[in-house]
Amino acid sequence: MSLWSSRCATALGVAALAACSANAPLGAPQDSNAAVSSVTLPSGEHVIRIGQRVIRFGGHARHAGLHRSWIAPAGKKKTLLYGSSYDGGFVNIYSAKGNNQQPIGQLTSDLTSPQGMFVDRHHHLWVANTNAFNVVAFKRGATTPFTTLNDPNYYPIAVAVDHAGTVYAANAESTTGPPGNVTFWTKGSTNPSGTLTLPSFEIVLGIGVDANNNVYVSFVPTSGPPAVVEFPAGSQTGQVLPIADTTISQITFDNNADLVMEDEYNTLGIWAPPYYGGPSRTLPIFGNSPTLNKKNSDVWIAYANFSDPMIEEYDYNTGTLLDTITAGFNGAAIPYDVALDPPEKL
Repeated sequence: MSLWSSRCATALGVAALAACSANAPLGAPQDSNAAVSSVTLPSGEHVIRIGQRVIRFGGHARHAGLHRSWIAPAGKKKTLLYGSSYDGGFVNIYSAKGNNQQPIGQLTSDLTSPQGMFVDRHHHLWVANTNAFNVVAFKRGATTPFTTLNDPNYYPIAVAVDHAGTVYAANAESTTGPPGNVTFWTKGSTNPSGTLTLPSFEIVLGIGVDANNNVYVSFVPTSGPPAVVEFPAGSQTGQVLPIADTTISQITFDNNADLVMEDEYNTLGIWAPPYYGGPSRTLPIFGNSPTLNKKNSDVWIAYANFSDPMIEEYDYNTGTLLDTITAGFNGAAIPYDVALDPPEKL
């Protein structure tokens, strides 16, 4: 997922810049045409505000201190839920089943301000290592990465992998400023194989790959509201979609090929193919990086809120809240992305 404050953040220095009204009702409309404001803090951290959302990258690298990676042996047989924390410099591991579950593991090795995550069909966890300018990958149950993909001079915010093993990273900006782009690495490559870009890219944030290996990117253009562009499989030529009510969200797809992302009205939008106009249905769910299970019965989101950080699980059909995970996060280490990994076939 991307690093922006979902809902209303409060306090904690930089987080004050992220604050919207603490009394703003959930689901309140926001102006998707809002001007983009940018501040560079003395630390060198960039804080970019777009409506109610805030993007942060650069400045101090955030590590988990002296914490060492670990995972409970029994966790290898469970459906795993990962939650990344940019501020904490770690990825927490949970069993997907339970009620306010305690972590059964934590990844810290080689992680620097981790944000977006993706689990591929080989059960590899890919993590956008924002302030280290790379993407790292962990095998299921491992506590150190097995590969590092170099993304020099760019801040990767989100990551996705297609069925051929090509890895894509949404880069918010370069180290010298806009525009952002998408770096990709073909299977086995550790240095960039190429980039996806558009003349209208300003800030690039969300990314998703559908079942046919088409790549979708959410971005803030040089003018106008947030938009989504599709790059057909294997192509570096993109076409902006005539999709409405979008926001700067991570993108995923359900089993019906519906595009799923947070919409501009602070709900979870679900667009049926061919992704024209507004969402075909919405759910009263608001948070970063919607992540579905294989049955598409449940969806998880990261509630990136400094006052009330948590991961939430909802029924994908009704929007009913099923689980809330607060254990493992606090006001100085909040979750920004979630990813789900079913157990390996033994």
